[in-house]
Amino acid sequence: MTEQTIIKQIGKPEEIDFRKPKAIGSAGFYLQSFKAKTLNLKLDSKCNFEKRTGGLLLRANYSNKLTAIPIPKESIIGITITRGKETIDPFFLSPMWILLKLGVSKLYARYFKILISEYSIDQMELNLKTAEYEMDFIANGYLFARQLSFFENLNYGNKLKTEIKAST
Repeated sequence: MTEQTIIKQIGKPEEIDFRKPKAIGSAGFYLQSFKAKTLNLKLDSKCNFEKRTGGLLLRANYSNKLTAIPIPKESIIGITITRGKETIDPFFLSPMWILLKLGVSKLYARYFKILISEYSIDQMELNLKTAEYEMDFIANGYLFARQLSFFENLNYGNKLKTEIKAST
């Protein structure tokens, strides 16, 4: 698919506003399922989304075979992003434990863990439904906050749903 065809369907890439920078692309996802009438994508393709003026551009890469799928804003039925289960279990007097007791956010305190078991988060899931496609993706759970910010900045209103699995 050529760039001119993509521009005709979903517009040009979003311009970067350096005064109020916002993400115009997502981090990497891995495709887990893909249902479509005409197109077929390989499972486990590395995918990311690019914000365009008239929708999203899904770029998929499997064994260096690149595929671009334009997704017009009007055809998006729903986007569901699910944060994985978060486990917080610092041991007594560890740096992470001390920071949490001092009221530091767990998002910052987790960088001071000593043992892997002190903090972990399961992979996040993304479901995208359009008029033609239904896709499921997974990504590293640590990227959830950035991904949520990207999808919220699309301003798709009630089409975006967020789910959070229970923490322990």
